[in-house]
Amino acid sequence: MFRKPQAAMTHVPLPLPVSFNKWSVPTERSSRLANTPLTIKAPEQFPTIPTIDEWQNVWKVWDLLTLQIITRDKLLVRPIDLRHPFIFYLGHIPAFADIHMAAAETAPLSEPAIFAQWFERGIDPNMEDTSICHSHSEVPDTWPSVEEITVYRDNVRRRIAAWIDSYSALKGNVPADAARHVWMAFEHEAMHIETLLYMVLQMDPEDIRSPINCTFAPSRFALPDRCWVSYAGYPAVVLGLPSDNEVALGTATLPPGHVFGWDNESPSTNISVKPFRIQTQPITNGEYFTFLKAAQSGNTKIKRSIYDLVPRSWIALERDQHPTSAANTALLATNYGVRTVVGTPSIFNTEAALWPVIVSQVQATAYASWKGKRLPTESEWTHAARTYHLAYALSITASESNYSSAVPLDMYLDELLSAQNTTASVHTCQPYDLFVPSDANVGFAHWHPVPVPALQPNAITDADSLPDATFIGSTWEWTSTQFYPFDGFQPSVMYPGYSADFFDPPETCDSDSTHYVIKGGAYATHPRIALRQTFRNWYQRGYPYMLASFRLCEDTV
Repeated sequence: MFRKPQAAMTHVPLPLPVSFNKWSVPTERSSRLANTPLTIKAPEQFPTIPTIDEWQNVWKVWDLLTLQIITRDKLLVRPIDLRHPFIFYLGHIPAFADIHMAAAETAPLSEPAIFAQWFERGIDPNMEDTSICHSHSEVPDTWPSVEEITVYRDNVRRRIAAWIDSYSALKGNVPADAARHVWMAFEHEAMHIETLLYMVLQMDPEDIRSPINCTFAPSRFALPDRCWVSYAGYPAVVLGLPSDNEVALGTATLPPGHVFGWDNESPSTNISVKPFRIQTQPITNGEYFTFLKAAQSGNTKIKRSIYDLVPRSWIALERDQHPTSAANTALLATNYGVRTVVGTPSIFNTEAALWPVIVSQVQATAYASWKGKRLPTESEWTHAARTYHLAYALSITASESNYSSAVPLDMYLDELLSAQNTTASVHTCQPYDLFVPSDANVGFAHWHPVPVPALQPNAITDADSLPDATFIGSTWEWTSTQFYPFDGFQPSVMYPGYSADFFDPPETCDSDSTHYVIKGGAYATHPRIALRQTFRNWYQRGYPYMLASFRLCEDTV
């Protein structure tokens, strides 16, 4: 919906094509190796302020979720105890936006102004002690009617549209602080689409009323070919935005081409990364089930119970065998489906076997330990993704590929760029990773994950060709980095608690309620967020609902 979809999405049932990963066929890439001069030209980055078309696309998705996929009689449902019922979010999005539009315009709140008080901020309590929670709105004893909230929502949307019209008429000559308020309202709504989606996925599938038809391919591929890519490391991997200082910009005129970021993205910092290697793809549902079978058989490397390890993104298709309590931990269902708004495809006999598994960081870490590996750090994951995307973009325009799996990819990239008298860091430190493949599964290109590249039976691979890798799309990815500010961090004046309320002391690193960084972007992530490589998402490491997977990593000498 946010990017050009594979098939037009409307509010009537439309058949969608069977999803598949276009990178799955090794010969497809080699056929694209054109005999053209090496180039590193990338698409233009997003405009600073989202266009009215971007806003309207976000509104269409939001309305589809809140008014169709969730039926009116389910708006008071609370499928996740750590979140408010759905109806809160119906009011939260316009209330948050109106607060920031009023600040941008130096004007009063829209009526009823009390909505801003009731709906300003939701809850995200400590998983281990729900009495611990950041500051949040005091919700009313009785919720307003859907009609009242919808009228309020429409008034706020008209206010946003009028501001965008004025911004266009002024050709962008507006105060930076006003523009930031509007940008903040947009990204906040885009992020909450994901929040609402993973809440919907915890409903009884029979209660989900999706107008979207989808057919899932049978599981006709082998499990993924587990390819690893090596990196020599780098003395100064840049994380964060170097020039987005909220206070310094203040009321000055918005600089052309400026990139806004949330407060935890600034100031930028340099992190030294040692040699490592990382898998080209995240772990799949099929692979994770193999891990669960090992846990069930009593593997001593696995310390957590089956009850703790079964993903909440799965649903038992034979419910009577699903563990329902800590006392019933030895049972695995004979078949599981993956929760989506378009069905619950089996992880055994459909393409869902090859989808990235959606798990908590605790579950991801348990799998990595079982394999004798670890999760990548935030800086390792960022270096790997940015380097790969640029190397891949260069390789498909080279007259021939000189890549060798024996050479670390970042060294290979430096070799490619040496002829142009430039270095990778000139391009990889930009706010947007504009070399992410255009078919990445973000922005609802599909309403579910898609398979990772996999080998068909008897397929032959070339060890000395740049391997297919996926870093952006389908799911976010957990890292081993605790969510903590960069040196010199300053809380946002406009939203002081956005990040600061979730920084945990380093000594709490093993707690299930400690927040860890996730990177990348999921199928529901807006491309503005998925492609802004400085964006830092985070969740409590025991939180099992977020659309996040993981890949394995290890040190090299």
